[in-house]
Amino acid sequence: MLILNTLTILIQVVFIVFMSILSMNILKYFTGTLRTMATVAPALFVNHGGGPLPLLGDKEHAGLTVFLRDEVKKHVNLKELKAIILVTAHWEEDVVTISSGKHHDLYFDYYGFPPESYKYRYDAPGNPELANRIHEKLKNSGIDSKLDPKRGWDHGVFVPMLLINPAADIPIVQISVLNSQDPKKHYELGEALQEFRKEGIAILGSGMSYHNMREFRFGRNQDHVVNTEFDEYLTKVCTAKDEKSRREGLYSWRDQPGATEAHPVRAAEHFMPLIVVAGAGGTAQGERIFNWDMANTFRLSAFIWKGL
Repeated sequence: MLILNTLTILIQVVFIVFMSILSMNILKYFTGTLRTMATVAPALFVNHGGGPLPLLGDKEHAGLTVFLRDEVKKHVNLKELKAIILVTAHWEEDVVTISSGKHHDLYFDYYGFPPESYKYRYDAPGNPELANRIHEKLKNSGIDSKLDPKRGWDHGVFVPMLLINPAADIPIVQISVLNSQDPKKHYELGEALQEFRKEGIAILGSGMSYHNMREFRFGRNQDHVVNTEFDEYLTKVCTAKDEKSRREGLYSWRDQPGATEAHPVRAAEHFMPLIVVAGAGGTAQGERIFNWDMANTFRLSAFIWKGL
């Protein structure tokens, strides 16, 4: 009888332990699934401003500096990001070019600024493995590309990133835009990059939603916004509920009222990163997260796509 009772107790103990382990594994499975779902990284377009001015405390860039330094992190959980694929307006090539070094020095591609603006450091690591995977993905998508292990990170990279993530602890792969400035090719580039978001890798476009150098020099402080119509169009297509409207709206961007004033012909390189990011947005609806008038004249907008 004693042996039978002991055996019964042992069976009960084994059963309890088994059920506990099973419950823990089930819980681990579902929390792991939820964690995987939560790591989908955003596609985000930001304005980087004029040269190093957002870093130098320029009054006309104050709103942009605050956005990059304080507001971006409200929309992007930097701690969850495994890497950033950063498409910069300041690198134009015949084919998509991908930075592939373990480390990239800074490329100070501006002139006429104070000496301190040529002493910045941004020591975030590169990611050669990711660069090679992007290269392979583009190849499989029918998009010509090449790797570049040497070119430095230009100010389209380090100016916004010094404000967004001064810790410099997220690997970055810098990608060029195409000098053809073909909207279809840039949108398709974004579509090809979209799958990396599922791994917690953000797609960040760095450019300007308005970029007319002549007007920046001679048309400042007019006390009225000069690109209202174009900005309204841009907001409409980027926040469209269906991806088709977004795509078709950006394919035809050059035909929109105010487009040439916002981005002169053959000088639309600062608009291309936005088209790439929009292509990486998937079927999700975009959201405008920044809308500000630089020098009370030039309206700048930033957009994010959080879902797929």
